[in-house]
Amino acid sequence: MRSHWRYEAVALAALLMLGCSNDSGPGVSPLIITKATTNSGDGQTGPAGQLLPNALRVEVTRDGDPASNVTVTWSTGSGGSLTPASELTHADGSSSSIWTLGPAGGGQSATAKVEGTGPSSIVTFTAIATGGAEARLVQVISQDAQGGNRFVPANLTVVLGTTVTWQWVDNIFAHNVVPDDGSTPAQSGTLITGPHTYEYTFNALGTYHYHCQLHGGSGMVGTITVVATAP
Repeated sequence: MRSHWRYEAVALAALLMLGCSNDSGPGVSPLIITKATTNSGDGQTGPAGQLLPNALRVEVTRDGDPASNVTVTWSTGSGGSLTPASELTHADGSSSSIWTLGPAGGGQSATAKVEGTGPSSIVTFTAIATGGAEARLVQVISQDAQGGNRFVPANLTVVLGTTVTWQWVDNIFAHNVVPDDGSTPAQSGTLITGPHTYEYTFNALGTYHYHCQLHGGSGMVGTITVVATAP
């Protein structure tokens, strides 16, 4: 009886070792993403804030074969958008997304990424945006030869999509930017002295009033008027 038990124990151990040897085999090969070999959509030029004419396209492979049902994540750091922002690859390993450029002129970039690390898991596309609104500057002044506690210019007209930068030029008093309507432009934060900057991009037409939380009652107020085309 004991010899029979020993035989079963040896057989079980052999099966366990066989299972372990299978588990110790090579892992799954990494995914590799590349721009489509033709019509990738890279290097286009288009008006700032508008759709590019051609979709961005990538191909995902594993061990040289098309990889289907793989999530590709599309994104841009240029203030624009990609639609869809996420998509499963098709049977041929392809995925595509339509790029709406950000509002600023000049070079912009977008990326497509699959799960994994290293250069083979992400690709970068570039585009040139024509036109676009240039950043405009408002100085936040505590005191100078012309007086104190004011925004310069106090009233500014900009084109839709313009980024306005407020620049604190001294450290005499603390200021901030607070919207009169509670939403536009978004509040810059708590009261702070310079040097400091705050940016806000205006993407809706209208006239927006703002003030300094501490000095608005004494005339530290401003307006941003957003128009569709340059006056």
